[in-house]
Amino acid sequence: MKILFFVGEFPKLSQTFILNQMTGFIDAGHDVVILAKKGESGRKVHEDVVKYHLMDKVIYYGDRRQNSKIAKGAGFLSGLVRHAAGRLFKEGYTGRASIKDLIKYPNLILLIRKLNQVDLTDVDIIHAHFGPNGILAQKCIELGLLKGRLFTTFHGYDMLRYVKQKGENVYRELFRSDCTLLPISRFWGRRCLELGAVPEKLIVHHMGIDVDKFEYCPAPDSRVIQIVTAARFVEKKGLEYGIRAVGRLIREGAPVRYLIVGGGPLEYKLRRIISELGLSDQIRLPGWKTQDELIDIMRETHIILAPSVTGSDGDMEGIPVQLMEAMAMGKIVISTRHSGIPELIHHRINGFLVDEKDIDGLRQMISEVISSRSIWGTISENARQTVIDEFNIKSLNTRLLKLFDQTRMHQR
Repeated sequence: MKILFFVGEFPKLSQTFILNQMTGFIDAGHDVVILAKKGESGRKVHEDVVKYHLMDKVIYYGDRRQNSKIAKGAGFLSGLVRHAAGRLFKEGYTGRASIKDLIKYPNLILLIRKLNQVDLTDVDIIHAHFGPNGILAQKCIELGLLKGRLFTTFHGYDMLRYVKQKGENVYRELFRSDCTLLPISRFWGRRCLELGAVPEKLIVHHMGIDVDKFEYCPAPDSRVIQIVTAARFVEKKGLEYGIRAVGRLIREGAPVRYLIVGGGPLEYKLRRIISELGLSDQIRLPGWKTQDELIDIMRETHIILAPSVTGSDGDMEGIPVQLMEAMAMGKIVISTRHSGIPELIHHRINGFLVDEKDIDGLRQMISEVISSRSIWGTISENARQTVIDEFNIKSLNTRLLKLFDQTRMHQR
């Protein structure tokens, strides 16, 4: 099969869950093409992007130079003029979109232009990641610019923040189309139904990891407890709560060091909090790391902390891939009762959960875990087995490819 991935940014270091699908499909012998608006700048690139020559498979439809609102506005007007000229003067120009749709979905102009230059009507499957990309893909199908059966994976922000911005009916047309909806958890599946999705078109499909890449190596036998979080520095990651909880433990004399791997818009604020608490020696922010670099750090780690919260704008997590990776390695994971996380972590069976934004509850849980090493072995074994059984990307990719093939055959 020829499978088109319809995404916003590629490559994006924090979206290994999409990368794992791409490489898995290639390993299974399928032809993968990537349609992205732009690439992520100023970051390291995942090793698999190079190994699989994925940059040779990317088609960009956006203008990387248009970063400011003024530049985007000017680009939209310029695109509108060129689109009108194309419709009038170019023979075979496809894409008679309404002015209403072009204003409502500004990226549609960019897509129409690019897909008149590059023919992607020979793909069998279009797999859009995140709801807004699903909408754009469906519009391109309606305009005759794309062909193939559409599947849209919903991850989280697209069910809350995007809906808050655009309105409860934003997915009405997509839900009425032939698109198959793939929420990444039962939590987000229920949200799709609340917004009007038809149950018969909805299939919960988890994101996953390549378990074979993560050697089972439970916590090392050392006196100092290393705690690690890997995340983009945004509100929903709850990093401030993790810092304050670990800070209280350190002030109580606990032999703990805390590494927060990643970066993002809240970096200055987090560094200020660490400095104000006088914890710069014990809590460190080493920046972004590649997956192999992060695995090296995790080998020497005892506890993986993911203190996720609902953002002030309603933004939420999916199911953090870092937790899956940590559990595959047999690490002790501590997270929150947030979004789909309880579908991965079963409290006191394969990890530990606390309520969102509960700094003292988080401190108490970390303290309890540190003082209960006798149960770590069982928790670690259960954690890895959960990922093998339910979040193994190879099994998940096989299941998804079977679904693609069945749907394609049925369409014929």
